[in-house]
Amino acid sequence: MTTAVIVDDEPITRMDLKEILTENGLDVLGDAADGFDALEMCRAYHPDVVLMDIRMPLFDGLSAAETILEEDLAGCVVLLTSYSDREFIERAKDMGITGYLVKPLEERLLLPTIEIAMAQRQRIRQMQQEVGEISRKLDEQKLIDRARAIVARQTGLSESEAYGKIQKLSMDKRRSMVDIARTIVRGDADRTAVDKAKARLMEREGLSEAAAYKRIRDLSARENCDLGSAARRILKET
Repeated sequence: MTTAVIVDDEPITRMDLKEILTENGLDVLGDAADGFDALEMCRAYHPDVVLMDIRMPLFDGLSAAETILEEDLAGCVVLLTSYSDREFIERAKDMGITGYLVKPLEERLLLPTIEIAMAQRQRIRQMQQEVGEISRKLDEQKLIDRARAIVARQTGLSESEAYGKIQKLSMDKRRSMVDIARTIVRGDADRTAVDKAKARLMEREGLSEAAAYKRIRDLSARENCDLGSAARRILKET
């Protein structure tokens, strides 16, 4: 059953909408008179649809709708308003509002608008997920490419051979290539930090390389952190 929350500062409008929705098989979880109560209700119930008046005291419907969509507190938002100003429509489009009705409401338009709004919002969610997945895969490939370059630099292997080495590590360790790549990149960054910290200590305090390394190692043991973190702390402090 489709669930709904009604938000309007006019009690009669809320009562009429609840009657229409209930008669048509929707489960009205609650109603609110302003944007603040609307947010609390959506956080509690996560309804499929919110019917939201735009003009309300204290916290207007557009601002409340924006928060609801940003925090994914409801399936979709259908705005109800006595105004058809272009400004409202453009703001609603920019926020991802998928339904918009001008008062006085016509029952014959309300339910189709809700159905279309829910379907549109689902399509938007699916597109966002697909874009997010593509972005994640690109980031993972960039990480693997960085690890491949590091392995090639450290071992003298070609990049294709370095890639093969990462693949083999992935199989041997039964971890994903991304995990292996992340470990390689982090390890390289730690080594770089340690080398920089040693050089800084040798230059600033006249320590030998062995003494500088011991300083880093001692800090690591004292602070119960890895060498890379200890080295970064020294770099920050000096």
